[in-house]
Amino acid sequence: MTESTDPKLQWFNFLKIFTRALVQINLYKPDHPQVKQALDEGQAQLAQIAETLNGGEFSVTIDNDKLLVNGVPLVAADKLPNSLKNLYSKFRIQTITFAPGVTGDDLLALCQVQAFKGEAKAFLKERGVEKITLNESVYAKVDAGQTPGASAAAPTAAGGNAGAGEGAGAGTGAGQAPGEKIGDAISGQGLETALSTVVNRATHDAAEQRRIMEILTAKFKEEIVAEVKKALEVVHREKKKVENDMVRAESVMTSMADGVVVVDKDGKIIMMNPQAEAMSGKPLAELSGKKIVDLSQIENQVVSLAKEIKSENKADISKEVIKTGPADLAETVKKATTIIQNEDGKIVGAVSIPTDAAKMKQVEKLQQDFIATMTHELRSPLTSIKAALEIMSRDAVKEDSSRGILNTAIRNTERLNSIITDILDFSKLQSGKLIFHQENSDAAEVAKEAVESMKAWATSKGVNLSVTAGPQARPIYADKRRTVQVLINLISNAIKFTPQGGKIEVSADAGTEALEGFTFFSVKDNGCGMKKEDQGRIFEKFVQVASGEKVGGTGLGLAITKAMVVMQGGRITVDSEPGRGSTFRVGMPVYKGQGEQPVFEQTPEMTEAAKPWWKKLLGM
Repeated sequence: MTESTDPKLQWFNFLKIFTRALVQINLYKPDHPQVKQALDEGQAQLAQIAETLNGGEFSVTIDNDKLLVNGVPLVAADKLPNSLKNLYSKFRIQTITFAPGVTGDDLLALCQVQAFKGEAKAFLKERGVEKITLNESVYAKVDAGQTPGASAAAPTAAGGNAGAGEGAGAGTGAGQAPGEKIGDAISGQGLETALSTVVNRATHDAAEQRRIMEILTAKFKEEIVAEVKKALEVVHREKKKVENDMVRAESVMTSMADGVVVVDKDGKIIMMNPQAEAMSGKPLAELSGKKIVDLSQIENQVVSLAKEIKSENKADISKEVIKTGPADLAETVKKATTIIQNEDGKIVGAVSIPTDAAKMKQVEKLQQDFIATMTHELRSPLTSIKAALEIMSRDAVKEDSSRGILNTAIRNTERLNSIITDILDFSKLQSGKLIFHQENSDAAEVAKEAVESMKAWATSKGVNLSVTAGPQARPIYADKRRTVQVLINLISNAIKFTPQGGKIEVSADAGTEALEGFTFFSVKDNGCGMKKEDQGRIFEKFVQVASGEKVGGTGLGLAITKAMVVMQGGRITVDSEPGRGSTFRVGMPVYKGQGEQPVFEQTPEMTEAAKPWWKKLLGM
């Protein structure tokens, strides 16, 4: 028998599909693609089953400890998923029967019935479901020693006692000792027996006795039902009020979030919808089976969980709530939400404002988008302007005064391009997109390339720029292009603060003793220098400190420089005195045959302990 026509395999496949639909309808809306897919698969599987059964009905029964399909044992009940067992137990269902022609909408209604608080049959009837029928289990309690349907007291036979009773008056009756009053006779009897005693005393006609008993029983039931309804009205009103309060509070809470996480009685994650996965930053496959409070280990998340998450109907549960996550963030989230209560103190709504963290992320995203667009829009025309100026400068007559003006314009375009580069690099650092490709690089070549790039500018300002790199300068393990950029930033800074006639010396040498694992680049100038108390601030963003004249710039150069050095495993220091110049020392790791290292990329998972200083430096 092939897989497609094996009845038991078809049954198993349908039960798996139906169980999946029961779980997904609790997590997603009915029009969600995953719900629709499960319902379509279930409808198709039922059609195959109906074809195998030649148009017969398909019934699924849970009887004691077994699941039966069309009366055939299929699997032990304790092996069934809880969602399927709960559907049967909640509505006291014994058998669900599927007639041929069940649609996806019929299956959807059957899945949705699990959230219904009334009768399951009524729910399906309201939605016009006719192809699915539910058979409820019915239990009857029978007193020990009593046969169901047997009369509690038999009418007495016509004869001695009856005649004596009529002659003596209403003092005795059936089963009643001579001379015993009827009140004493029924005082120790049950209700049904006492009624039989009174009826037997009233008449000896068996048919009349039965009719009277039926009338009395009916009236008694009517009175009991009326009194019970009257007594339960208050209970029903209070119950409905509690249910409404719960629904309202749940609606308020669920309207504040898109993500849904399902946990078991121990707080371990069972299911997550895509929105919750996106918030946690990890897929369900990685988080399944872990406790929900472990989510607080993910950066910038707060978890609030009731201390008692099991259902309880016998005792009051604890109001205590377990909170995990950064304390300052948890306090921010708490202060950003206000609960709205009605005059009875019930929750009817909430007012929320974005938390500081959320605001910062939104601002950062807007900032990154703006910088990316702005730098692109500025760099393209600036490149064209610079190229046009260079062509005009080459064509201009050497003695023509306009050549000097053109050269000034070219230098300004270079300066503007440098500013745009600083802003772009800073944006990449903040967004974690600045990548380093570290490799074996010659220290002397790095120093010479940086000096050659800045030679023309230094000459135009009348500053002597020189470079020395002895054989003791060992190869470095660094991104050559980024390291050249580091030295260019330092040389550019030195040129700005060195007066005409000054000098700048760039050198490369090996570290000694404890620092022998580094090759050091030095950028020494005899410019204006800086105060001791200002030296700790120069690596901060948007800070410019000098003892001499003010110069232009973004104030980002040294902040970017330090970040680039340290993110490659290096170090940077400064030594300066007012009026005596400054010396910057950059130490880069010596190449020792390192293999290809993973590309270092700044990620949100970096902890404060691992990268405390440069996150603070860049305001991250």
